[in-house]
This record gives sequence, structure tokens and C-alpha cells, in this order.
Amino acid sequence: MKKKLFTVLALLPLLLSACASNNAPTAIPTIVLDDNASPTNAEDNNITASAVIVPARYARLSFASVGKVTQVNVKVGDSVKAGDTLITLDDSILKAKVKEAEANLSAAQAQIRFLTRQKTDQVHLDQANAEVERMQAYLDSANAALAAQSALTAPFDGVIVEVNIAPSEIVTPGQVVIVLGDLAHFQIETTDLSELDVTKIQIGQPATVFIAALDANFTAKVSAVDRIGATLGGEVVFTVTLDFDDQPDNLRWGMSADVQFDE
Repeated sequence: MKKKLFTVLALLPLLLSACASNNAPTAIPTIVLDDNASPTNAEDNNITASAVIVPARYARLSFASVGKVTQVNVKVGDSVKAGDTLITLDDSILKAKVKEAEANLSAAQAQIRFLTRQKTDQVHLDQANAEVERMQAYLDSANAALAAQSALTAPFDGVIVEVNIAPSEIVTPGQVVIVLGDLAHFQIETTDLSELDVTKIQIGQPATVFIAALDANFTAKVSAVDRIGATLGGEVVFTVTLDFDDQPDNLRWGMSADVQFDE
């Protein structure tokens, strides 16, 4: 009996060792990456922005004074030349002011002649001459207002995009009545370029422009970077303007685009 007990006790350490060996966790291999050999994504450094297609020149035209429209000479789609008359106003009030200024000037000049015949003193003559100069300035101003405020003319060659007035209607100062654009030459303007990225943009920097409506990429270069930012959704953004290297056909004012600036 003692011999059998001794044999069991002798075998017990071997059984425990075998169990421990079977339950031991398998070691997980460790992989060490070399920082210098880590792959990088070149696109992470590219600057991108949403953009819109705009004419190289456009203007929202308005009058500086109140007036009644007598004639609208253009319609949407018309091509115009610089200096063409687009809209005319009733100028009867402006002409009345010119006549009033002419009458005041004539009266001041008559006063000079009267004082000269009376051989009045120099002080009064100087005062009369000053009044003549003041009335002449008033007349010049009235004539300038008649020329500038009675008609709206095209500031450059372009195409009429909007007409927001009709004959017999009253215009007010600052009211946009005509939108004119140079639709022969287009540019790209970014709409959401952040203040963090604008400092990395330089004049002449190349870029790739994707226009969704044309489903194609085009090359362009930066031509202007705004000095003053705007707020968009609580973020400060800057407008960057780009010129096409080769302007595509079928562009339209307002088409959306995506810009990727090349390094």
C-alpha cells in the first residue's frame, strides 16, 4: 500500500507539468514598423476647395437717384457694347434743375454788371464774383446729374443676364435693374477655402479643376487671392480666383467646380 501511494505521488508532478504545458497561452508575434518606411498618402498634402464658375467681368447696375423709367432698350440675352444706353428715365425734373441753375447764374452775372456800373467797392465786387462762381458750380453739377442719372449705360462689352425693371416703373437708388456679364471669358472662384490653407496659395500656382456639369478636369492657374476673408458657417474663408489655361466650351455662369491646388 505504501509502495502504491509513493508511485502516485511520484507521478503527480509529471501530470501537473503536462497540464500546464497544454494550457500555456500562445505567444502573439509583435510587428515593428519602421517610421521611415511607413507608406504615406501623397493626397493628404493637397489643398482642395469647392468653387463656382463666374464671368471675368460682371456688373449689377443701378441708378443713383429716384426716377420713372421711360424706356428699356435691352432684353435678356442681348449683346451690348460699352457706352450703349440700356435704360432711360424721365428727365423732366433733372432738366428743371438745370434751367433753375442757369437762371441763378444769369442773375449773379447781372449783379456783377450792376455793381460795376455803380462803381461799388471791391469788397462787394468780390462777394458778387464769389456768388457767380458758386452758381456756375451748381449749374455744372445739375448738368452732370442730367447726363449721369437720366440714362444707364453699359460699362463694358457683354451680355445682358437679367432685366429687373419695365417702362413706367419707379427705380430707387441702389436697386439692381440690369445684370451684365462678359460671357466670353470665365474664371473660377473658390467658395470655401479655409484661412489655414489660403496662406499656402501663391499667384501663378497651378491647379486642376473638375467641373461636374462637363464631367471633365481642366488645368488652371491662380490669378488672385483675396486680402479680406468672409465667414461661412462660422469659419473664415477666402476667395481665390483662377484662370483656365484653355477655357472649355459650354461653360455657364454659376456652374459648380472642385479645385485641387498642385504643389
